[in-house]
Parts: sequence; structure tokens; C-alpha cells
Amino acid sequence: MNWIEGVIGTLNKERHRITRPRSNLLHIIAGYRSPFTAEQLYADVQGKHPSIGRATVYRTLDLLHSRGWLARVHRDDGEHAYVVADSRHQHYLVCKACGDVTAFEGCDVDSLLGGLARRLGFEIEGHWLEAFGRCRRCSHTSTPA
Repeated sequence: MNWIEGVIGTLNKERHRITRPRSNLLHIIAGYRSPFTAEQLYADVQGKHPSIGRATVYRTLDLLHSRGWLARVHRDDGEHAYVVADSRHQHYLVCKACGDVTAFEGCDVDSLLGGLARRLGFEIEGHWLEAFGRCRRCSHTSTPA
């Protein structure tokens, strides 16, 4: 099952309407190969489907993010971007030069946070980890910031 089919199946089960604008947005999102911002998505959708409004873009992104179909990454400049997510627990390496995002699995942070939570009596409900730097390609072509 591809990402679009998974999203539509989940949204149908949850009784969310799959409108034409929402379907159009899903197809554009699925075509991204790098992180995208809400404003980038809005600009891209305007080129193909000018009747889709900014509010529809933002509501759709919020819905997809809340259901785990999109991951929100925090770029070094402070702006949020999105990447298509899968169901595994992942963290991200974000290249400051080209903006590429690399997802990775495995999380030694879980044991650290578990011990911290027990020691402080804190119930942790989730976390994310993002590291900023330069990808292999960019580290060979530029000097560090």
C-alpha cells in the first residue's frame, strides 16, 4: 500500500471527508522528495489548483501531522517543514546547507529519558530528536558554519 492509499484509508475509517482539494494536496505532498513548508505547498498547489485556499492547506497539514502521516521538522532558521512519515519511530538529521532531512531509527534517548522520568516522577508522553549539521554531500563542498 502506498502512502496516499494509507492516508485515505485511515481518514475514511475516522470518517474524515476525502474532498477533491484534500486529494489534490495528498498527491502533491507525496511527490515531494525533500522537506516542504506550508507556504511552499500552498504556492505549489496554486500553480495546479488555484481554487484551493491557504486555510485548506494548513488544516490538511495539521490533520496529517496529528495522525502521524507527516512529521514536522524544525529547520535551523526556526521555520517548520514537513516530511512524509512512516509508522516507525524516527528522528531526523537536518542539513543546514541544502535542507535535506535524513530519518534514522534507533533511539538510545529512550533509556536516558526513562531514567530521567523515573528519577523526577515525570510521565513522558513523547519526544523528538533533530540534529543539525551538514550532510555528506555538503560537508565536502563547503566550510562549516
